[in-house]
Amino acid sequence: MKFRKLFVLLMMSLVLVACGKTENSGNAKEESSAENTGAKKVGIIQIADHIALERARKGFEDELKKTNPDVEIITKNANGDLTVVPSIIKSFQDKKVDLIYAIATPAAQGAKNGEKDIPIVFNAVTDPASADLVKNLEEPEGNITGVSDYFSIQAQLEEMIKIFPNIKNVGVMFSTNEANSKFQIEELKKAAEGFGLNVVEVGVNNINDVSTAIKTIEPKIDIFMAITDNTVSSASTIIAESLKEAKIPSFASEEGPVENGILVSAGVDYVDLGKKAAGMASDILGGKAVNDVPVLFSSDTSKVVNKKTAEALGLEANKNLMDNAKVVE
Repeated sequence: MKFRKLFVLLMMSLVLVACGKTENSGNAKEESSAENTGAKKVGIIQIADHIALERARKGFEDELKKTNPDVEIITKNANGDLTVVPSIIKSFQDKKVDLIYAIATPAAQGAKNGEKDIPIVFNAVTDPASADLVKNLEEPEGNITGVSDYFSIQAQLEEMIKIFPNIKNVGVMFSTNEANSKFQIEELKKAAEGFGLNVVEVGVNNINDVSTAIKTIEPKIDIFMAITDNTVSSASTIIAESLKEAKIPSFASEEGPVENGILVSAGVDYVDLGKKAAGMASDILGGKAVNDVPVLFSSDTSKVVNKKTAEALGLEANKNLMDNAKVVE
């Protein structure tokens, strides 16, 4: 009886040892297989959920997958909460990503502050120098480079005046928390002086302030200008509806807000900027040093008009507005 018990125990031990060996072998095989594929990991941090940044992300992802079909993309959205940016960067470090794509200035600043070795490619940053991201635009000195969404405000004002020659007072809203926005406001004021225009500005702390802020400046303005500001872009539908009710035309620096109801844009295309950022990322993932990848400023622009807004304002027959424009509804 004792012999039988000992025999059973011995057989059970052998089975357990065998199972243990099989599980360990399987894990080792999986790790080896993952390592041998050569697939790259890219972490995307998007600062907020609005149409311009979505377009910058989509353009990047689609283009990157063309050159790196096996790339693993990990996307994190801060939803406008700057306090979560460091933890997102830490999660990318833990996952050992090969590159970080940071969309918008606060995301890029958080990535730079939190990571000194992993290459970073930014997008939707108007002035990388004043945002303290890159000092040498031609030969970036750290682990960060990227694409600027800057488009001359003077050129935008020229287009605005061509469409609306009788305007005098230009309204503008900006986030008090964004370096990008402060830079644009200062440039707008300087450029407006040369055209004899008056700038009526209002700052907001967050999206909850937008409805009240737009109402405070509507009686003082002839046209509203939507700069590339994350809070303004996130609230572009609210702003557009308020301006339509007040019968005030609106002008944007890019196509996204026009899709949300702003009247017209003459500026950059964020899908295209995303594609350009993907090209830079592919070069870096392929072994190119970050300081050999200059910061890119795009010169490609387009005019886009919202048909429903034009009709609501009685401007659908305005030749200067509709000529050579892409029309969206």
